[in-house]
Amino acid sequence: MTTGVLATPRSHSGVELGERRGAKDQRAVRGAPPWRSWRTKSRAARAIRWIETYCRIPSGVGTGKPMKLHPYMRDSLEELLAEKVRTGGLQILRGNAKSTTWAAVGLWAVCDHDDGPQVPLVGFNGLQVGRTLFRPIKEMVRMAPELVNRVVVYTAASDRRVWSAWNDGELLPLPADVERLQGLNSTLGLIDEAQTVTPEVLGALLQGAGKRAESLILAIGTPAPGAKDSALFMLRERARSGAALSWVEYAAPAGCALDDREAWAQANPALGAGLLHPDVLAAEVDIVSEAEFRAYRLGQWVDAVVVDWLPVSAWESCPTVDVPGDGVEVVLGLAGTWTSSVAVVGATPDGALFVAWAAETATDEELAAVFAEAAARWRVLEVVVAPRQRGDLVARLSESLPVEVWPNRVDLEVATSTEWRRAIVEGRVAHDHHPLLAEHVAASVAKSTSDGSLRLVPPDDGTPVDAARAARMAWWRALDVGARLEAPAVF
Repeated sequence: MTTGVLATPRSHSGVELGERRGAKDQRAVRGAPPWRSWRTKSRAARAIRWIETYCRIPSGVGTGKPMKLHPYMRDSLEELLAEKVRTGGLQILRGNAKSTTWAAVGLWAVCDHDDGPQVPLVGFNGLQVGRTLFRPIKEMVRMAPELVNRVVVYTAASDRRVWSAWNDGELLPLPADVERLQGLNSTLGLIDEAQTVTPEVLGALLQGAGKRAESLILAIGTPAPGAKDSALFMLRERARSGAALSWVEYAAPAGCALDDREAWAQANPALGAGLLHPDVLAAEVDIVSEAEFRAYRLGQWVDAVVVDWLPVSAWESCPTVDVPGDGVEVVLGLAGTWTSSVAVVGATPDGALFVAWAAETATDEELAAVFAEAAARWRVLEVVVAPRQRGDLVARLSESLPVEVWPNRVDLEVATSTEWRRAIVEGRVAHDHHPLLAEHVAASVAKSTSDGSLRLVPPDDGTPVDAARAARMAWWRALDVGARLEAPAVF
């Protein structure tokens, strides 16, 4: 192996993240906020005014500037937050400021009501709802002088929520787990990416929504291949059959041509608002599958589940790094069984990957020697092993190294596969361009999930992909370890 210099880890932002909950509770301003004196009474009008007064754009173009709701956003809010609406759904496509807008709605709901509001934000899993809604809310609070002393954000794993001091309101990011949603007393419940959750999840929220005079449950999402058994599709069908609920849908006409730009504009109101550029869609229409484009860009419900893994040359275009030198901190991933190829792939805390060792087959004795040599060369922060493989070896390595078995969970496979692909496409996965790793990455197969995420699986023909799996595990764990080394745990 060659040695070289790796990129230095990213520096921490320097923002002080605060003390634990008790101290922060005591410092929060509990007096009535200025918006309580507003004469604006209707739910929709208050939400719109509050968002444009106190919310700032949390990321992307215009970060830090006050939010200005475009007409299509206002129209959606006026429809879904209208008086006496108890249940509503919004079908709107990616790139149309969906998550930012509804994160602001959630923040308004927990801050404006005076009766101890409870605002559950529900997503397919904790990672998804944290990324799309909770993180933007945290940034909105941080950037708003009137909110930062009145609203407390907790980000510890055991206590993740937003607390509004003056009205004792709570905003709770929750996974789509029916049992965990039982017993809620929602003022406003939001299901994000509702094409990823079952109708039972929506039912659990609705069952707890009748305890308040103005309780409201909203499901927001995007059509996806294979998602006709979801809460979003069920709401759509109920609305089409005349059920008493509010429904807003943005979609292109059925059967339209893929390159019909008028259909693009009808499905994507952000095009007319200047928030989404048509060249983004023009670049995708010739790259992604027809099923994907019709679902994610035209708002049409289709029945396809298999998608391409990576755009051409995406892996080859990622930055190049050398194998790290002696003493560098690394996470090592191991994948492979007695009957398949075996690979050990390493990652530095900033996510740079390298092939540490590989063979067509290997005994436990041989692998123990490999890890002993690695431990002598690098500072091994963690060894992550694919599940249900080489139990005797795991026990042996655990005597001298920090070893973790990769959890055998579908939600983790989906989350890591999706983030891994996104990082590769965006050129954020630096690696040593080892030919074996390139071969195994290319041989991996991806299957779509109902939210447009994907899950990587081995190909049916038995082609080995162990190096790719070891790389994904090491990359994910290394970034997690690196984040914990850089930042305090509580905001």
